[in-house]
Amino acid sequence: MESIDVLDKNGNLVGLTKSRDEIHRDGDWHRAVNIWIKNNHGDVLVQKRSAMIDLFKNRWDVSLTGHVRAGEKNTDAAQRELKEELGIETDARELQFIDTIKSKLKDGVLRDNQFCDIYLLCGDINFKKVKKQKEEVAQTKSVPLAKLETFIQKNSDNFVPRREEYKKMLRYLQSNFKL
Repeated sequence: MESIDVLDKNGNLVGLTKSRDEIHRDGDWHRAVNIWIKNNHGDVLVQKRSAMIDLFKNRWDVSLTGHVRAGEKNTDAAQRELKEELGIETDARELQFIDTIKSKLKDGVLRDNQFCDIYLLCGDINFKKVKKQKEEVAQTKSVPLAKLETFIQKNSDNFVPRREEYKKMLRYLQSNFKL
């Protein structure tokens, strides 16, 4: 079971680690990474979370999300999660840091209070060849960037409620890439 650093409400280490289950049960602040993946064809990969995962089962989400293990660098966590969940190997220099978002999410009795580093990975990525880790990812879908906002809005009740992140990333993608 992975060990995760507990943070205070300002994102500082408190000198304690807990398991993922304990972190979500107790609502402790912790670090996470979200990676948005855009290919050279102008499509963005979204994933439907597995029914086996503890939070937001069977809901659509960004390309990839994961926890930062105790003592791990955020970029190392992003690379590890990309390889584990989707079979994508990448160099940390290919990950474009966008922002850190502090979010408080709740799913039933579980609480996911996190400081989440948002990254963008762009490149010649064939979404049909990703290798989904069944314990984490039920399905992936390629959505044209020009239709991503509409896809999120139409399915908003079936998305993980990361509204602030979705708005920020949609603005970023729309302003930096041709639709």
